Amino acid sequence: MSARGARGARAAGGARGAGRARGAGGARGARGRNQVEPLPGWIAWPIRILAVIFVVPFQLAWEALSFITRLIGRYVLMPIARYVLKPIAEYVLYPVLYYVLWVPLRFIFGTLLWRPLAWLGKHVLAPMFVAFWHGLVWFVKALGPFWRLLGRVLLEAARAVVFVVTLLNRYFFYPLGIAIAWAWNHSVVLLWRYLVVIPFKYLVAIPVAWVWRNVVVPPARWVRRAVLHPIAETTRRVLESLGLR
Repeated sequence: MSARGARGARAAGGARGAGRARGAGGARGARGRNQVEPLPGWIAWPIRILAVIFVVPFQLAWEALSFITRLIGRYVLMPIARYVLKPIAEYVLYPVLYYVLWVPLRFIFGTLLWRPLAWLGKHVLAPMFVAFWHGLVWFVKALGPFWRLLGRVLLEAARAVVFVVTLLNRYFFYPLGIAIAWAWNHSVVLLWRYLVVIPFKYLVAIPVAWVWRNVVVPPARWVRRAVLHPIAETTRRVLESLGLR
C-alpha cells in the first residue's frame, strides 16, 4: 500500500508540475505575442544615428523658436498692447470716433431725418392709407351681387370641368393607359430583356465575375499577404524601436 501510495503521489506531483510548466509556457507565449520583437542591432543602431542626425536638430530648432516666440509675446507684444495700444484706443480712437462720427450721425438721422419722416407718416401717409382702405371696403360691398354671381358662375364652371375630366379619365385615358402598358410590356420590355439584359448577363457579367474571382483576387491576396503585410510590420517595428509610435 505504501509503495502504491508513493507512486500515486509522484504521478500527481508530475502532473501538477507539467500543468504549471504548460501554464508558464502559455503565459510566456502570450507575452511574446503581445510584445514587439526588437529590431536587430545592425539595423537599429544606424536608424537611431540617422534619427539623431536629422530629427534632433529640427526638434531643437523648433523648441528654440517656440521659446523665442513665447519670450517675444510675453515681454514685447503684451507690454506694447497694454501700455501703448490700449491707451491709444481708449484716449484717442474712442473719443475721435464717438464725437467726430457717432454724435453727428446720430444727430443727422435722429433729428434731421427721423422726425420729418415720422411727421409725414403720421399726418399724411396714415390718413391716406385709412381713406384708401375705407374706399376699397365700400367698393367691395357695393359690388356684392356681382361677386355672388361670379362665384356661382365659377362654381358651375368648376363642376362642369370636373364632370368632363371624370368622363375623359373613365372612358379615354384609363383604357388608353391599359393599352399603352400592355404594348410596353409585350414589346419594349421583352426586347430589352432578350436583347440587352440576357446577353449582358451571359456575355459580360458572368465572365467578368469569373475573371475577377479566379484571376484578379488570388494574386491580390498573395500581394497583400506576402508583400504589404511584411512591409507594414517592418515599418511598425522601426517606428516603435525609434519611439515614434
